[in-house]
Amino acid sequence: MTWHGDIGIISGRYHSTEVVEDGQSIPRTVVELFGRSKTGQSICLLIEGLSPTFEVASLAPLDEEGDLPEYLVNRLRSLEAHADIVSCKGPVMKLTDLGMRPTWQIEVKQPYLVPQLRKKLQQQGWSIFSGDIPYLNRIFLDLDLGMHVSVEGQLIDERSDDDEDGSLMNAVIEAGGVGRYPVDITVSCNLSNLIAAEPFPVPFKVFSFDLETSIAHNTVLCGAAWIENMQDGTRQQFTFVGKESHILEQMTLVVRANDPDIITGYNIDNFDLPRLFERTEVLAKKIEWRKRAQLLGWGRVPQIESELKRTRTGLMPKRQSNRAWNLAGRAIVDCWWQARIALKPQRETLSFVSKLLFPDDDERHKMDIDASNMDVEWANRPDEVLEYCIRDAALPLDILNAIQVIRRKEAVASVAKVNFDTAANGSTSQLIDSLVIRLADSKNVAIPLTGSADAKEGQITGGYVHDVEAGLHPWIAVLDFKSMYPSIMIGHNICYTTRIDSNQDIQPSEGDLIHTAPTGAKFIHQEKRKGLVPLLLEDLMAQRDEHKAGMAVAKNNQDDKALQFHDSMQYAVKILMNSFYGVFASGFYRFTHRDLGSSITAWARHNIKVIIASLEEEGHSVVYSDTDSIFVRSPVDENAISVLKEDSTEAEIENWNNAKQAMITLD
Repeated sequence: MTWHGDIGIISGRYHSTEVVEDGQSIPRTVVELFGRSKTGQSICLLIEGLSPTFEVASLAPLDEEGDLPEYLVNRLRSLEAHADIVSCKGPVMKLTDLGMRPTWQIEVKQPYLVPQLRKKLQQQGWSIFSGDIPYLNRIFLDLDLGMHVSVEGQLIDERSDDDEDGSLMNAVIEAGGVGRYPVDITVSCNLSNLIAAEPFPVPFKVFSFDLETSIAHNTVLCGAAWIENMQDGTRQQFTFVGKESHILEQMTLVVRANDPDIITGYNIDNFDLPRLFERTEVLAKKIEWRKRAQLLGWGRVPQIESELKRTRTGLMPKRQSNRAWNLAGRAIVDCWWQARIALKPQRETLSFVSKLLFPDDDERHKMDIDASNMDVEWANRPDEVLEYCIRDAALPLDILNAIQVIRRKEAVASVAKVNFDTAANGSTSQLIDSLVIRLADSKNVAIPLTGSADAKEGQITGGYVHDVEAGLHPWIAVLDFKSMYPSIMIGHNICYTTRIDSNQDIQPSEGDLIHTAPTGAKFIHQEKRKGLVPLLLEDLMAQRDEHKAGMAVAKNNQDDKALQFHDSMQYAVKILMNSFYGVFASGFYRFTHRDLGSSITAWARHNIKVIIASLEEEGHSVVYSDTDSIFVRSPVDENAISVLKEDSTEAEIENWNNAKQAMITLD
């Protein structure tokens, strides 16, 4: 049966197997993408057809006739004969840090073979490109997909169907799956069955939970959870009491039966998830994999031993960094971390944040339970403690909705063309990578490895800060520069692909226009070749203008849904635009060089100083400036009043209005 529809991708992973055909073992790698359809069904896509590849290049250019030297021909033959290499295609001329070089695409049998093979070829003198791009990401990059995807494929399993004869299980395994997935539908397709879809608000299901634990014994006393359906805003409440193992088992059953896309709670990264993992370790030995799966098998995958043993994106939540956790098929979004970023509260407790956001709503404030004395509270008034737990499980949903976290993360995923989990928990460089790599591929620019850039020598000098003129200054006009760093990068064509290096074999001709930074770094002029970064920034600026115009139309039409959509999208574009400088000024990013960040800030300092000098030459006193803002004293009469009072006279009001007009007309 054929299934087609639009879906929002939550997360993905791959697994490698082998199939036997005509007595021969053939490598097989299948990508699993987990998401939710536009109509509300949870889905697992099983995708075949993606080959693990990377590129190699020789340090030496071709000769004048464009022929390959004999030694290089022999080295290529050696590559083709390698046991782990399927094919070697090329050459294709691509731009590298040394200039144009012939590159060959190496197809490997399995993704996990790439790191070891890459290292071996580097030792043999090959330059490696596109060699550390995560295998999963290649689906998005090669097909120019984002979070929202249109799919057509074969419907091979539905959660609601019985499988007494095991035919559905066999169908999933034959399609490359690991077993029946706990999702509404499982669909098998090929790469050709995927195309980009127009962004739409995915009808996510969000699971928010809270635990109350013993101070004396670290055991779980009770738990509570809410599941919100973002399609209609409805919520379901769940409570968990009894023996500790029963509490964990019931929570797992609720997660698997209700199938949420996003798991949240307040400070679950640092407390609740570690505590659940710790108690699972206590309650079930490692050899008791079935019991461990029943206690904490929250992943969107079958409860089987192999899934429990996966080091990441498996059946149980696993910490992937100091903060973020991963879980097969779902995204873990800690409300505490999101509130900290968005609100920068003076205190980061749930009580403080809830009162900050909902000051007049007592139902959204924490109850009066002494959490530091929880054992006594649980012994004396368990009903109140459970009610306290229920409220603490609901508040994260209220907070995430109030600060629009989920829809804004979805917008970032849409603009950056990544899955939801990457937008929620990934690094800024992953978001930028998604845009730059696909453009580089289309422009025949070789993709360097992360960390291949020259190390920075000390810190980059930042923006110019003008000394503060002490005192109280009335009638101050603030001159703020719109997107200063992005504008500099566009205007001066600053990019990894435009930097002029004396080591390159292609140099500008005499008379060619170039941009020379105050630091002395040189960049090719956009008339000759536009850099990848300026192209992307121009596109992002156009997108933001488009969404701002959409906001105006939606506001005029009183269309709240359209207004929220365009506001989230323009916010996401702004976040990405402002992230470019930080990434390109870093010392680890793949498309960077120490000249890039220092040139941007040098031009920024130069521009600010020129404008300050011009203002002061015209007689306008600058009292302060910082990076992209200048605070200048308006040309108002020195006797002008700066504050109107209720009993101000008509003459004072006229005096104030004249001063205001003088500030407005400051040129």
